[in-house]
Parts: sequence; structure tokens; C-alpha cells
Amino acid sequence: MNPRTSAQALAAVTSALLQDHDVTGLLAQLVQDSARFVPADAAGLLLQGENDLLEVLSATSHRTTELELYQAQHDEGPCVDVVRTGRSIEVVGEDEVDRRWPRIGPEITGAGFRSVYAFPLRWHGLTIGGLNLFAATEAPLDDSARQLAQTFADVAALVIVQPVQVDQVDLLASLRRALEGRVVVEQAKGVLAYQLGVDMAAAYDELVRRADQDGLSLTETAAATVAQAQRR
Repeated sequence: MNPRTSAQALAAVTSALLQDHDVTGLLAQLVQDSARFVPADAAGLLLQGENDLLEVLSATSHRTTELELYQAQHDEGPCVDVVRTGRSIEVVGEDEVDRRWPRIGPEITGAGFRSVYAFPLRWHGLTIGGLNLFAATEAPLDDSARQLAQTFADVAALVIVQPVQVDQVDLLASLRRALEGRVVVEQAKGVLAYQLGVDMAAAYDELVRRADQDGLSLTETAAATVAQAQRR
């Protein structure tokens, strides 16, 4: 069991923001921690990019990434609703999930999840994305869990926007930089899947393991993996 508390996990991210930091790696850790401490069985982040298109930013697994992509592609699902309304969403029970989202709902429940919770990423009155939590149980969150989940979403928004000076924030550039980091990670997953003969889920786990082993950020490890493959 992870010895850290949720407060320690959030404090570590806040401390990292005061130094040079890897946006993609921090978001990957935040997503993992949100699922661990809320608690839930999986989590993902969708970000509203250029032309109001939703894009996957981070997820706890390849399967969760697929669910987030499906939401973005079909313009339906918990994160889609959260970005539109700016309000958190909680849907409990397989039948309720399927009823609320006729296309994405069966994909969610088919993956073994029975409850969905989603929380807005907000910046200066704008909703820039959503944190999606999936649970295998049919149980509502209590008030403390809801507050904690929203705190993880709020910190994720800070990581993405990462202003140097509040009056000089280029929001679009910050969003683009975060998405570019995710692209490198996806490329590295493809490289490892091909090299090792494994699926994308196992490739992502291997990428995280290598980053931890080498003491590097997720983005650094991903970039090195892609660069090494290109030299061959």
C-alpha cells in the first residue's frame, strides 16, 4: 500500500510547480493519485484544445485512454458534460450510466465500471477540461471524496496553465504544451508495443517503470525511447 496521504500527494505536486517541472509527468501522477485516494478504479483527463475540440491528456491505463477518446470522438460522456456545464457529475449504477449516455455508456459499463464521477478543470471562470473517475462499484461519493476529487482537478488545471506571472499567462500556449507532451508519450507507447510485442496497456506500464527506474520524468523517458528507435 502506498504510504503517502492525499495531502502529501497534493503537496508534492504544489512543490514541483515552484521548480522546473514536467507537465505530462505531473499530470500522470495526479491522475494516478486521484484514482487512488478518492478512491476509484481508473481516471482520465480530457482537455479542451483549439476549436473547442476535446483531447485526451492523461489516463491511468490504455483502456481508460480509449474511453476518454471515445467521449471526445462522439461528443458524449461525463467529461463532455462537465466541460459544457462547468459542474461536477456523478452517475451511479450500470443502468443509469447506459441510460445517460447511449453510446459511451455501454462502453464504460462493458469495461467493468458501474459508477462515473467527473469534475471540471477551471481557470479564471473558464472550464478547460475535466477529470473523469471510474469505479467498479455502485456507490456514490461522500462529501469529503467529492471535495478531494475537485481539489485534484483544480491542481491539474494549475499544472496545465502553469503561469510564470499571472498577467502574462498565454492560456492557449499552455494547453498546447501540455498536449504536446502527451503526444510524445503516445509515440513511445507505440514504439515499446512494437519492440516488445505487447499491447499498448503493457507498453505504457513499461514506460512508467523505465521512468521510475532511471529517475527521469515520463516525458524525458518517452522522448528518449522515440529518439533511440529513430536512430536504429
